[in-house]
Amino acid sequence: MKTSGGLLAAPLAARLQPASGAPSAASPPPSPNKVPVIDCHVHAGMARMGGNARDLTDPWYTFNDPELTLRHMEEGGIDISVIFPVENWTYKEANEEIAQICRRYPGKFIGFARHHPERESGQIRSLLYREVHELGLRGLGELHEEPTREVMDTLRELGIPLLYHPERVALYQDFVPDYPDVTCILCHLGSDDSGDWREHLAGIQLTKTYPNVYIETSTVISMAYLEKAIRELPTEKILFGSDGADCDSRMEIQKIRVQKLPKEKEELILGGNLLRLLGGRI
Repeated sequence: MKTSGGLLAAPLAARLQPASGAPSAASPPPSPNKVPVIDCHVHAGMARMGGNARDLTDPWYTFNDPELTLRHMEEGGIDISVIFPVENWTYKEANEEIAQICRRYPGKFIGFARHHPERESGQIRSLLYREVHELGLRGLGELHEEPTREVMDTLRELGIPLLYHPERVALYQDFVPDYPDVTCILCHLGSDDSGDWREHLAGIQLTKTYPNVYIETSTVISMAYLEKAIRELPTEKILFGSDGADCDSRMEIQKIRVQKLPKEKEELILGGNLLRLLGGRI
């Protein structure tokens, strides 16, 4: 979400104050008898890109406001969102910000860390151990760079999942066969904004092939491929995601609801599967 310079310059504590009319930090958690609706793919917090030459006015290089996510969640019937940082040059400070947002709104967010496999090479194990054990973060995502052995070995040790958005689905083949015990979640059904329908097909096939690979639904435009995934894959392998806050979770969740699935299958895709992958613990 594009924001004014004043908001970006404001201290973090001020930025995280609930806005008037926003859901409060005391919002009740879902009933223990209800399968929670969980969005597995949401960006939050401040971008810190330093002197990078990219266009820093792009939404993913500014600030994604958790209050906007909360409003969309309330209006879309989403109980919890998995949040991780927008683009940063390195991610120690950004991951601390994610943990602070989770503390600010208990029961509404699950925090994932994010790291750059090359820029933070040699530090990732120590950073992730702290972020999981001290900050309470629960996974790693959304990586755009191919995970290194350092990353994958650390995920295996910690027992946490990876959310990976590759340039091509085939890049999963570089590491998945060596890490059958690491849960890997393929973003965007394999193709962001359905930019290449062949990548959707490759993503579906990858998910069929490897028991530890799951697929998430955010930003799919060519609905025939989402319908194909739902028809051909075990329901247990599909996760609802929105790619919020810039993509609208109120709209993204309708892509699942319009499928008119049996209640048990819809509940799995909309939250039950991710809950299981996180050990049944929110």
